[in-house]
Amino acid sequence: MTYAICTQPLSPRLDTLPTYKIIEYDMEKSSYKPFAQTKLCVTPNGLILHMWAFEMVPKKESKLQAVFTIPKSQTLLFAECYADGKLECYTVTPTCKTPRSVISHSINGEDLQGFFWGIAITFPMTMLETVFGTGVLAQGNSLMGNIYKLSDNMDKPHMGSLYPADFAGNKEYALSSLAEFKIVSF
Repeated sequence: MTYAICTQPLSPRLDTLPTYKIIEYDMEKSSYKPFAQTKLCVTPNGLILHMWAFEMVPKKESKLQAVFTIPKSQTLLFAECYADGKLECYTVTPTCKTPRSVISHSINGEDLQGFFWGIAITFPMTMLETVFGTGVLAQGNSLMGNIYKLSDNMDKPHMGSLYPADFAGNKEYALSSLAEFKIVSF
């Protein structure tokens, strides 16, 4: 499966972007499978990612997570957002974990689907090029990645993803659990 990351001007039109649903809850034995969504785009300033989940009263362990890499790289870029607004962004290599700076703000509210919480993140172009190389977000290039809705809370545990991930084999970040995100003109 290939997902599109649309190119946008400096002031992106987020309402025109495709919305991807996090609905792969293959290991869930319970009926608790929170609905979550994401949107992505590339602007001259970097990669913009919006993630949000619909939960009436999310547990403190409830989080949205995104992971990205490029083909043939051993570096993974993570962004983890918790329901209380806490955000962690970092890269992981075989030898170290490095914190990364992003621009972000929490999003929450209510619409016809219910109450939601989430985050809007801009991964700066300079940081992405430091991590993955110059031109990484050029039209026609691809990132590998996945978006997850996770919680290890005992009352409402769940592991969901946009693209099917191998949670059973503890390989949810392996290349086989990552989809292609192709940068396309929009």
